[in-house]
Amino acid sequence: MKQAALSFLLLLTSCFLLLTQTLAQSPTTTEFNFDRAYQDYLYNYNLYRSAYQDYLVAQNEYQKYKTLSSQTKFLETAKTMLLTRADTVKTYLTALRMKLRETTGIINYQQNLYYVKLDDEVAWVDSYKQSLPSAGSLDDLGQLSSQMEGKSNLYHYLAYKTIGVVVCARESALKEHVQDVISRLENQINQIRNEGRNTDVLERWLIEAKQKFARAEEKFTQAQNIYGSITENPSSQTNGYNSAGVALEQSNQYLKETITSLKEIIREIKNE
Repeated sequence: MKQAALSFLLLLTSCFLLLTQTLAQSPTTTEFNFDRAYQDYLYNYNLYRSAYQDYLVAQNEYQKYKTLSSQTKFLETAKTMLLTRADTVKTYLTALRMKLRETTGIINYQQNLYYVKLDDEVAWVDSYKQSLPSAGSLDDLGQLSSQMEGKSNLYHYLAYKTIGVVVCARESALKEHVQDVISRLENQINQIRNEGRNTDVLERWLIEAKQKFARAEEKFTQAQNIYGSITENPSSQTNGYNSAGVALEQSNQYLKETITSLKEIIREIKNE
């Protein structure tokens, strides 16, 4: 169970970094929202790390002395470690759900799909926790530990898919805003042309901006497709997440370049 517990600790550390880098915000309210859920996760994650160290100490003592006293202590610390691990998983899944709820622009069916998946796993963790106190032997705990460890690929999958939905929704919102600005400028340039003024330069700049925007859309679609192809296979998760991140970063860069071009067009219109 030691190696399995270490593997799951590494999984939760990986999830911690993923959640921190991609979704974290500064807590500003006592209302239960993503910020509060994220703080709950950090709290339980630290409890688990501490419980895991206690578990290792008790395991070493038991292996060294083989006494009933050391066995009892090892059993209790193992239970505590598994309980805190379960709480860490539950609060992580809850934080993902809250981020889904608070992110605007997510298509309803996508949001509801991952609500159901995350809620099902939270319910499973609650049921799992109830079985831990009654475990009477290290073998019992080993079997229960294996049940949770068997979920590791699924939890990574849910994390990557949920984060993919969230970051794509953010990028989509920015993309829609840029599209709206392009449409308004196009109408404004048409009005200027109808007034008899020369718009050759403005039209050329707008075409260049629209070309950059088209590249942004291509990369965005590519990122969406890659996120959509992620499965419970670990290599699919890591490679897919990294590749999608690169495509999304490229899309965002093209959007930034588009925005720069649009600002230049606006300045030129104002100076006429």
